[in-house]
Order: sequence, then C-alpha cells, then structure tokens
Amino acid sequence: MLRRLIMTVIAAIAVGLLVFAFSGPTTNSGPARPAAVESVFPFPGNLELRQVMIVADLAPGYTGYLAIDGNEVPEDDVQIVDALNTVTLKPGPGSDFATLEPGSHCATVFYRQIGDPRESSTPYRWCFRLH
Repeated sequence: MLRRLIMTVIAAIAVGLLVFAFSGPTTNSGPARPAAVESVFPFPGNLELRQVMIVADLAPGYTGYLAIDGNEVPEDDVQIVDALNTVTLKPGPGSDFATLEPGSHCATVFYRQIGDPRESSTPYRWCFRLH
C-alpha cells in the first residue's frame, strides 16, 4: 500500500515537471501591441529555429516595412501581401538578412495607414532568440 502511494506521488511529480518544462512562452506574450499590429512571429521572447519566418500581420488598411536588429530590410528582401496586410522577411541570395546568427534578435515593423507618407510610420518592436 505504501509503495503504491509513493509510486503515485513520484508519477504525479514527473508529470508536473514535464508540463512545466514544456510550458515556455509559446503565445504572443510580451509588450502590448497597438491595434494596427494584429500579430507578429516569432512570438516575443520565444526561442525559434534560425530558418523561422519573421512576419508582421497588420490590421486592414495598414502597410509597413521591417528592420532587423536596427537595420532596415531592403525592399528586395521583404514580401508584402496587400490582401493579407502582412510584411514578411524573404531575403534573396547574397542578402545581409539571408542567415541570422544564433542568439537574441529584435525586429521592428514600421506601420502606417495605406496612403500616408512613409515618414509618418510608427514603430513596433519585439525580440526573440534563434538557435
């Protein structure tokens, strides 16, 4: 009887530890996003593979451009899908953004309403880690 109780407690602790180990930040937790930025990926604070796509999903009626680690991404390395209001890093061969090194990185989407001048863009920054 005592042995069965001890085994049950050990199993419960093991399950609890597994749940805790895999409950890292996998949701879009982080600084509050403005209404114009519906979502970003990778999620703020997450650890992701180096091949991950960096995406900002903007609200309808908005457009924007990206910067990675404070460096603006050239238009040739960005894919903008107007119908989805997404801005995605899509670096070409030889681009400075073709491979991001492991470690911490921060992305910034500069967003504005469609038709507004580029100078009126507002930044939203989020950070993540790559391995």
